[in-house]
Amino acid sequence: MKALCASLFTALIALLPVVASPADTDKTLQNIKGSVTYGAGPTPTRALAPKANTTLSDNDYAATGANSLATITLPDSSQIEMASNSSVQMVSFNQTDIAHARFVVLGKMRFTVNHPQGAKADYQFQTSTGQIAVRGTIGDIAANPSGLQVNVYALSNPALPVQVTLVNGQVFTLAAGQSLVATAAAGAVTASVTGVTQTMFTPFSELGAPVNASSLGITGAATGGAAAGAGATTAIAAGAVTAAAVTTTIVNSKSSPSPSPSPTTPVPTPSTTSVPITVSHPSPAPIRGMPRPGARPTPPAR
Repeated sequence: MKALCASLFTALIALLPVVASPADTDKTLQNIKGSVTYGAGPTPTRALAPKANTTLSDNDYAATGANSLATITLPDSSQIEMASNSSVQMVSFNQTDIAHARFVVLGKMRFTVNHPQGAKADYQFQTSTGQIAVRGTIGDIAANPSGLQVNVYALSNPALPVQVTLVNGQVFTLAAGQSLVATAAAGAVTASVTGVTQTMFTPFSELGAPVNASSLGITGAATGGAAAGAGATTAIAAGAVTAAAVTTTIVNSKSSPSPSPSPTTPVPTPSTTSVPITVSHPSPAPIRGMPRPGARPTPPAR
């Protein structure tokens, strides 16, 4: 009888459905509107119908076309909202001690990183200009090979600001209500931090206003002078990507980012105090009397 019961129990276990890990099944891409594609390569071709959703695996890419929006929802209920002409690589997600997630970003997106049930989060967004570390925040990112803009609207914990590490090693911390703009040209990176204003928000208006917009003095759509004055930041967003072609590989917080595709839209520096950081060094001038490289030494006089 015991042997029969054991056999029946084994058979019942075998009939139960196999439940996949949340890391495999709960990274959901949804087409909010327009043209959305996804797949394993940097130029994904699998189309996702409007209002439909699908599961993303680690290292999958998602891309949006013109006048399109998409959302990636993570197992911890955090969300990545993709604006038009943007690409996100879902590098990895795991939720062991805390929620760890890695992304490669080209274009415009909004991150809403949550701390469910008091848990912590460790989200990293890689761009060609720098890496953004998020612990529990609502904010926007616009990235292309010429520059980076990061807006921070709210922090779940004021002691855990957003940290931006530029490719030259300079580190900035952003509190709620702050915005960073960095530009890269001719071997130098120039960065500045200001308050979030309507001008700084305008490039992301298609994503809607953040929940605390009124406390920041911004509205969901740019009008009048705000729209006209947004030139300092819209160049970064407008030139982000025309096709979903991200070639950056997986990185960690200490790695140097790989180059991204190179749209040609120039990125002007915002009209704030900026600190240039030159990463190239000129060759030293030769010292008088020293032999030229490759010259034969003059033999001593006999």
